[in-house]
This record gives sequence, C-alpha cells and structure tokens, in this order.
Amino acid sequence: MEMIDLPLEDLPRIAVAGQFLLADRGFATIHQGRTHALHLHGYTGEMELAGKRIRIAPGDVTLSPAGLSSSYDLAGPGTHWCIHIEAGDGRGTRAPVALHVSDCGALRERFAHVSGLFATASDPIAHIAARLAAQELLVTLARRTDPLPEDDAAARAAEYIDHHFPEAIGVREVAAAAGRSSAYLARLFRGRFGTTVPHRLLQRRAEHARFLLESTDLPIWRVAERCGVADAQRFNKMVRSLLGASPSAVRARVRGPVVDPDR
Repeated sequence: MEMIDLPLEDLPRIAVAGQFLLADRGFATIHQGRTHALHLHGYTGEMELAGKRIRIAPGDVTLSPAGLSSSYDLAGPGTHWCIHIEAGDGRGTRAPVALHVSDCGALRERFAHVSGLFATASDPIAHIAARLAAQELLVTLARRTDPLPEDDAAARAAEYIDHHFPEAIGVREVAAAAGRSSAYLARLFRGRFGTTVPHRLLQRRAEHARFLLESTDLPIWRVAERCGVADAQRFNKMVRSLLGASPSAVRARVRGPVVDPDR
C-alpha cells in the first residue's frame, strides 16, 4: 500500500472543495497540482496514481500527492467529492495516509460538510471551521491506514454504527455485533473513543442529517427516517443538541447544489 506522511497537528489549508463531474477516458488527461487532492469516488474505472495503476470503485478514497501526476480511464461519467489541501509545515506529529483506501462510503457526509463550509466561508471563523473539518477527515484516513487490531471490540462497534445507524438499532444490537456484553462494551468504548455508544450513534445520525438537510431537498420527515429517527420530536431534539439549530435552520444555513441522496 502506497502512503504519504502528512503533518496532522497543523490545520490544512483548503484550495478547492466540492462535488465535480469526471468523464476521463483512456488516461488521456493528466492531472498534476501543487496541492494534495483527496477524492471520494462515485464511479468505477482505473486510475494511474503515483506511477501505479489501480482499480477504483464507488466509495473508494484516493489521495493524489502534490507534484505527482494522476490520470483516469472510467467506465462512464460520474461524480466525485474533491478536497485540495496544502499541508502544514511538518512540525509535530506526522502520520502515514494511504493513497488508496477502499470502502469509505461512510465518509461522504464529511466530504460534503467540508465542501459546504468552504463554499460558505465568509469570515476567518468559518474558514477555520472548514479547516478543522478537513483535519478531522485526514485523521480518520490516517486511522484507516494504520488500523486498530482486529480483536478491538470497540472498533468493531464503531464500524457497526457507521454502517447501520439508519436502522432502528441501540446499545444491545451494537454490543451483539461487537461480541461483548453491553456493560463491558461501554467501558471499552469510553476508554477507546472518550464517549459512549449511544452518543456515538447520535453523532453519526446527526452527521447524516446535516448532509441530507444541506445537500438535498428531501422533506425533513424523510430525512429523519433515513437517519434512523422516525419520531419527529426526537429528531428535532437530536439536531438542535448536536448541530446547534433546528432542522429547518440547518437547511437554511447552507444551500448548495442539490445531490441525489441515494447515489
């Protein structure tokens, strides 16, 4: 697995962020930039990256290092989320980030959130918020590159939450998936992530709610259903608590291009 060491203590500077169409065929177009380019792909094809040819599929993330060329041969046109960053000056903690990470569809909301913050950043605080969100994304990818041991029950629980939060699940189902009792998992999970299983589940649902509210025109009740919270009052309370505003206010803050929520 090809990797690049990135400084993770300094906030990255964002040059470009958004969702873009790509229709490259036959590796005919060469892409080479002065920034590191993170892509969450929504199409199938091949990519030449850092001198190697790889297969890419929807949900894959690639990191094209600054100064190195990349090119594509896609099966057909599609879209990707793209964030171009300038890394820090290299002081402090550095961590390897893989140039190709599969099965990252759960990160779509984070790519969209960074892009939304960047598109609407009109003051220094908003710019910092976008950079913080980009740094959190890099840290997540660094953890994917250097994964926890396979017998880490807390990590299994977090992965289960990532993939099943739209369902009517709770602590009991998460504990069963992790192969531990609810009480034992609670201690492991807090020790590993510094939070509780129920709060992590709420955070994941809130992230998806923000994505759907900001980037789709789905009715709010439908957004609630897709986040695993069918009760309107509970959904309103969750969004206000974790996102700081009502669902309608979250939607009004950022109105970027509408995307297909099922893509």
